[in-house]
Amino acid sequence: MRIVMLVACLWAATSPLHAKIAFYSNRDGNSEIYTMNSDGSNPTRLTFNEAADIWPVWSPNGRQIAFHSYRDGNAEVYMMDADGKNQRNLTRHPGRDAFSDWHPDGELIAFASDREGGKKHYTNIFVMDTDGGNVQQITDLYAFASRPKWSHDGTRIAFDADFNKAGQGKPRQVYIIDADGSHRWQVSDASGQDTTILHGWSPDGQQILYTQTADERFDDTFLVVATLSPNEPGWRRQVFSTLLISKQIPAIGSAFSPDGKSILYVGKEKDHWHIYRYLFQEGIDQQLTDDLHDNFASHESPHKWNPSLPVSPQGLTLMLWGEIKKIK
Repeated sequence: MRIVMLVACLWAATSPLHAKIAFYSNRDGNSEIYTMNSDGSNPTRLTFNEAADIWPVWSPNGRQIAFHSYRDGNAEVYMMDADGKNQRNLTRHPGRDAFSDWHPDGELIAFASDREGGKKHYTNIFVMDTDGGNVQQITDLYAFASRPKWSHDGTRIAFDADFNKAGQGKPRQVYIIDADGSHRWQVSDASGQDTTILHGWSPDGQQILYTQTADERFDDTFLVVATLSPNEPGWRRQVFSTLLISKQIPAIGSAFSPDGKSILYVGKEKDHWHIYRYLFQEGIDQQLTDDLHDNFASHESPHKWNPSLPVSPQGLTLMLWGEIKKIK
């Protein structure tokens, strides 16, 4: 199927730019951040250091990328310009700070940290300004919370949390809270040894994408789309098995497309891991990367900035993997 991409401005109204995907790969011997065009062409490496740089996410206007890096000896949230310049540490804390995500208005970043975890180093969800200031703790859980994802309107945060490793006998589940940390409710339905990993929201904010696996080796993993039912907070779930997608998939590295019609995911074929796009309506896969040096750790967290520009009463907006983004 031909993929049609709208062209929009990134820095100025006359500067066209096609949709971009940010991801990380160890194709050059170390985990580094890359970008490529939406069709998989023109892969460009942005980070160059001996430590791992992973989990990239585009800013709402596409001008910056947040990620987390181990270059300082522990996980820290970093930010850089879209071309890889001006890399700087935002968190600067001895705790582990990771899994950043931008608020739809581009003014806040959510992340997971163990800085207030006590002796057991529990991790919780925090929010900070984009310069690293005004850090606020949002959750206060005796658990290992991670991968926060803002809803499309910025009123809620989804995340996954492992209570079992905290000795509470509950498997890792996906949850949603209000942006102030209140009203937590569970989305996933893992049981026993199952575990879930959150990927994000659909563009309309009515669905949550996550993977569920039966064991920690991730040998039996499948994608789940949980849809908000008319009688909130109930959810109905649609399971996308590995047979449907036709590739072995890990428990990490998937996302909705900006129009909600496809999923970007990491899959394995012939002992190599690549980024694929699964088209719901057509029921087919499209392979976007083709590097034989990539292994399981590669291509995690593919994240797309798409300059599709619907007009809203508030002005120009962008669709970014399940969130409506406003151009400043």
